[in-house]
Amino acid sequence: MADQPSESKLILIAEDDPFISRMYQIKLEGAGFRVVVKNNGRDAYESIKGERPSLCILDINMPELTGLEVLQALSNDGVTTKDMPVFVLTNSSEIADRKKALSYGAEYLVKAELTPRQVLNMIAEKLHIEEPADKDA
Repeated sequence: MADQPSESKLILIAEDDPFISRMYQIKLEGAGFRVVVKNNGRDAYESIKGERPSLCILDINMPELTGLEVLQALSNDGVTTKDMPVFVLTNSSEIADRKKALSYGAEYLVKAELTPRQVLNMIAEKLHIEEPADKDA
């Protein structure tokens, strides 16, 4: 059963590469999501705590706090991926990074293996909404 439309869902993107964050922001906003972009882990953590997004996309390698450190801090605060799904979207294919992200309940996605459309579809599935319209498709 489909949940609320994508317009009511806030997605936080934590990514220090402005090209990648902008690409995902455009794709998600084009599908009707509200999007907040943070370019470092500390700002992402603070935003997550304050805004409680529907879903987070975290890069691993970011300034101030890594994506994995953000996951750890959220876990320490009692925020689980059951409360807020997390996709770790990274260039790292390191097994240790994957295991750490999975230990916090996050989905682990390697950027080079997926198109933005595939990530968008995964977000829609995770949030239990119908496949979002994509004006760029």
